[in-house]
Amino acid sequence: MEWYFPKSREELAELLKEEGALIHAGGTAIKEERIKSAKRVIDISSLPLNYVKKDGNIWHIGATATLNRVIDSLESDHFLVKALKCTATTPLRNRITMGGSVYLSPLWSNLMGPLLALEAEIEVLGRRQGTCKYEELLSDRGKFQGCAVTEVRFPDVKLIGWFDRFARTSTDYSALTVTIALSVEGESIRDAKVVVTGSKKVYDRLSGVEKALQGSRLEDVDVEGISRNVNVEFTDKPAGSGAYLAEVSKVLLCRGLNALGSAR
Repeated sequence: MEWYFPKSREELAELLKEEGALIHAGGTAIKEERIKSAKRVIDISSLPLNYVKKDGNIWHIGATATLNRVIDSLESDHFLVKALKCTATTPLRNRITMGGSVYLSPLWSNLMGPLLALEAEIEVLGRRQGTCKYEELLSDRGKFQGCAVTEVRFPDVKLIGWFDRFARTSTDYSALTVTIALSVEGESIRDAKVVVTGSKKVYDRLSGVEKALQGSRLEDVDVEGISRNVNVEFTDKPAGSGAYLAEVSKVLLCRGLNALGSAR
């Protein structure tokens, strides 16, 4: 096994041209059998990617920034922070990096819903280079083989947000999550993003709910009526049957909309 420690993005891009390279940062997602079979390991910890900063109205998060660093950098009531705080344990969050979490997007990371609601973009290097929507990575992972995520970015816009998840215990992986992000202008909802993860499709954008919310006063939203038209499908999981999880997703949606309405 050969280890490489690139010092620049250009060097990393060159190394990624080789087949079968294993990228190492926090290392928490690398399984033992993958380590044993790897011929080339690229450790990106020496790259200047450990940052969380705001430039204008855009947040930029480097690939090697840990989840806890993101938590400490954003406002405590940000729905992304709420999602990260119930991801893994504190010691693990001191090692788990944003780049790996976004590239792999495991459901237990709780990142998917908030980043989709924020319409996040990612910067990648390797066989594919440049900036694209995070949603593009999720929809066609094959296009990103041989790539590394170097940065995550999303707008610093004033949103009313809510996040919750369903799991058997506080330390268990999430069976599903619900994220709500609303842009309110005056008394009315100007724009809405509602995302459910953990479904058969991996995630569902509730476009019908979003349209029903737009133009409404948050206090006047017919929460029960909106939830009746939601139909997200789930497979059976240890946390419950598919039908049960579908009902739980509706309960969390109602809980979130009611909480946001009460907060206003």
